[in-house]
Amino acid sequence: MDDELLHPRERAGQIGRDDLERELRKSISEGAFTHGWILAGPDGAGKATLAYRLARALLDPKALSDANSLEMPETSRTFRLIASEAHPDLFVADRIWDEKKGKHQTEITVETIRKLTSFLNRTASGGGARVAIVDTADDMNRNAANALLKALEEPPKGATLLLLSSAPGRLLPTVRSRCRRIDLAPVATEDIERFLTGEGVSADDAQKIAGHARGRPGYALMLAAGEGAEAISLAQQFISAVQSRRDLSRIITGVTGKAGEARWPVFRDTVISMLSDAARAAAVQEQSAGFDGVSAGALLDGWQAVSQLCGRGEALNLDRAQMIEAMAFDLRNALREKAA
Repeated sequence: MDDELLHPRERAGQIGRDDLERELRKSISEGAFTHGWILAGPDGAGKATLAYRLARALLDPKALSDANSLEMPETSRTFRLIASEAHPDLFVADRIWDEKKGKHQTEITVETIRKLTSFLNRTASGGGARVAIVDTADDMNRNAANALLKALEEPPKGATLLLLSSAPGRLLPTVRSRCRRIDLAPVATEDIERFLTGEGVSADDAQKIAGHARGRPGYALMLAAGEGAEAISLAQQFISAVQSRRDLSRIITGVTGKAGEARWPVFRDTVISMLSDAARAAAVQEQSAGFDGVSAGALLDGWQAVSQLCGRGEALNLDRAQMIEAMAFDLRNALREKAA
């Protein structure tokens, strides 16, 4: 597949949300769509994709493809304007890009939210809806969150606020109380696998990535566009090598070489998630893939040891080759006790 991912504002489709979209489409058609929404879910769950689909539907409901979804033809004027960041009735509040530092600011500031509230109070270009997306609401500092409350308390007619959040429980209670919440459920692994193959990912890589994505299609797509499949494969080889006490040099080269920067986070997360999944399976006496005969207690100790080691190692910026050797040492010690 193409390594250049489409931004959610450019992506036409979304998977695994048919029932949800049917309900939202009905609310829009009946004029029952409220002014404030929290779209909640982990990173890569599809929050931004849903937000842009909702924005298109609210700004141009007549252009929607059918009465049961938020689908809109890519050829429509509204779709093209939003994709090119040129729609006059859509405002996106996010972290500002700092040209001097070459990176985004660490938070959404009160100045950005003041621009948002000013935008909402203007007359819409078509005399209809205005939509503002906050991506993500988790990034707002306290002053910004308090400024947003004004727009939520006294929303202008025709204005809709879509707040994206990976941790909605951390938002101000007053913000949460003035919004309806949509929790994006995990998408079935089989659906993600089909989605990836449709994007040009090989069947083998699609299966690996879909299993690791934990119901997050956006995260799966990011893995497929980068080094995800190879990183997952290296993590699986690492677990096998640790238990059979095989040499780790090939794995170390794969995670520390030229592509190591992209592979390391996925490799680390895969190892940790494999241990936690296996511990849960063993606790209910189910077969744990890759850990035949290992007790739940030993797996839990392994998960804890590796998680803590990775946290300390990254905080101290330790050499990754040494990190992997240390992970193997700690994991072997934790797994030495077999179930009877």
